Parts: sequence; C-alpha cells; structure tokens
Amino acid sequence: MRRLSLLILTLALAAGACSGSDQEIARVAGAPIRISDVDALFEGDTLAVDDSFREALFRLVAAEAITQGLLADFGATTDAAAVDGYLAEFEATMAERQLTPAQFLGVANASTEMVRFNAELAALSNAAIDKLLVAPSTVDTLFSDPDNVTTVCVEHILVATEEAAEVVKARLEAGEDLASVAAEVTIDTASPDGNLGCSLAGNYVDAFARAAAEAPLGEVAGPVETEYGFHVLVVSERTVLTRAEYLADPKAAVTDDEIAQLWTQWFNGVLQAADVWVDPRYGTWTATGIRAPGADPTTTTSAG
Repeated sequence: MRRLSLLILTLALAAGACSGSDQEIARVAGAPIRISDVDALFEGDTLAVDDSFREALFRLVAAEAITQGLLADFGATTDAAAVDGYLAEFEATMAERQLTPAQFLGVANASTEMVRFNAELAALSNAAIDKLLVAPSTVDTLFSDPDNVTTVCVEHILVATEEAAEVVKARLEAGEDLASVAAEVTIDTASPDGNLGCSLAGNYVDAFARAAAEAPLGEVAGPVETEYGFHVLVVSERTVLTRAEYLADPKAAVTDDEIAQLWTQWFNGVLQAADVWVDPRYGTWTATGIRAPGADPTTTTSAG
C-alpha cells in the first residue's frame, strides 16, 4: 500500500527468539513490556541481550508509546479490522511469492508474529496520519498559503534570457502554437512540448507558483524569472480547494513528503514525551534508541 513507505518502524532485526522467565523489562506509562513480547517476534530458542535485542525492545516501546499518544492526542485507537487488512495483504504477498516471514521482512528468524507486529505498526501509523491530516492546526497551516490548495494546468516555455522570453511571448501573442514554439526553443528538456499538466501551484518554485496562481486564464503571461531561467506561461485551468473538499479526502490534497513530515514530527514528539522505564540491565532509554549498559552516552541502538 502507498503509505507503507512512511512506516519508519518496520523491523530490521537479526536475532533468534529466547525462552525463560517472563520478566518485565520495560514499561511505558505503566504498560509493561516483557521478554516474551520480544521472544514472540522470532523463531528459535535463544536471543542474546545485544544490539538486536535492544532494537526489538525499542520498537516495542515505540509502538506502545504511539498507541498511548494516539489515544491522548486524538481520543483514537487502532481498528482491529485495519490490522487484519494489513496482515491479509502481507500474507497474500508472502503466499504469492512463496516467502517465509524472514524472507518477507528481510529479518533473520522472523516469526509470523513479527509479520502481525508490522501489520499493527502499519495500522498505528496510518491511524495517526489520518488524525493529523484533519487536525485544525494542520488545516489552518495548509490554507494559510493559497498555493497549497490551488491546482493549475500550465504550459510554459523556458529560455535562458529575458530578451529571448520577450521574443517567445510576442510569437505566442501573435497566435503561434505554444507546443511548436516550445519544440523549437525551450530549454526544459523534461517538458519539450511545454505542457506541465495540472499540479498544485505550491509544487513549483515560488515565482512560477505565484505567476501560475495569478495569471489570467488563457492569456500569455511572463516573462517570469526563476533559478532555471525565464518562463513564458499560459494557464488554461485553475481550481481552488475548499476546506470541505479537503476534509472529505485529505490524502488527495497533500504530497507523500508532506505526510511524512507530519508523521515524523508527531512521532518524534511522542517519543520525546513518553514516560518510559527500561530495566537498567538491558540498557537506558532515549527517544532515539536504547543505549547499552556502560555505552557511550552518544551511542544508541535506534529505529534507523
């Protein structure tokens, strides 16, 4: 699924499972994490208390912190059906490609429980993203800049000098076909016919975005200078998203990078604020990883 690339918690471990006393080794605001929770993620009989162990423990703590943060910030929980949906997708992929859990996840000795854990993490991250996208602060920030919600359909010709741009503009105003002129003179190798298609104005560099958002429809505009050269443009269509339209389908109105930024900022804040205790025999908690006992304070086993 498209959003799985945002899931920075996907496990990347290399260890076996362990058995023995099911002691509590960490706690997140009172919610215990036990050796058996780590053990369940792996096949086999042994799991050394090493960086791999601390990596697994960190990710379990992070998952619990996200669960608590989701409830505290948004009054929300994950939907069991969403977890089952991700798990079914993962299992279908494994079956189709004849992969073991270890092969599917790229993790030595991964168990089927690790596959489910990844499904839970996918559901958690996407539940948080869904809430973040419609949070009033997010919506207010988005609509504070019209370029973020204005879609423009643009054709342009890019040349190296303002003088050349004026010549292009005169030719177009005299009725020459933009695509034909572009094929002759444009230096935009990515759009040799001049057609940029339809996109959010905010996806362009500032000067071009402003011109695309303000130019009269169907008229030749420019020259507009950017870091790439001088543009002559024609905007054929322009639509402005309303708040109601955005709230009806927010993921259609923002880029993956913007979603990743929202998620990362919230996730990092959750880890910074989390009330976490780790048994000192296993390491010291930090928001970027669990530091091994006696290790350099600048060194942690992190989520990577």
